[in-house]
Amino acid sequence: MTIATIKHKPELTAQAAMGIFQKGFSGKYDVYKWNRAGGIRDFVIKKNSFVGVAVKLKQEDGKTSFNFVDIIPSMLLTLMFAGLWYALFMRGNYKAMVDEVKTFIENAPEFK
Repeated sequence: MTIATIKHKPELTAQAAMGIFQKGFSGKYDVYKWNRAGGIRDFVIKKNSFVGVAVKLKQEDGKTSFNFVDIIPSMLLTLMFAGLWYALFMRGNYKAMVDEVKTFIENAPEFK
């Protein structure tokens, strides 16, 4: 899991944050509400069916941050290939995607 802390913005909601990501990654990645059970994350940034990042906005006392982790966006593919696919073929793709999301958070004017 990766954590990126931004300037404290207590008014920022997960829905508004998702909109900022949708705008920033428009035409490049799909950004949509997390729809898996448990509500562990708020939204997903999907490169393709195998590579994505799940994001959670955290609001704590005086601190706003994003916690995010690489995922296989397709539940079916997760069940079929999760460990093996990740370990053998896609590790570099996931790291690059996580790094790109972190860079976006650090540079987006809406988060400064």
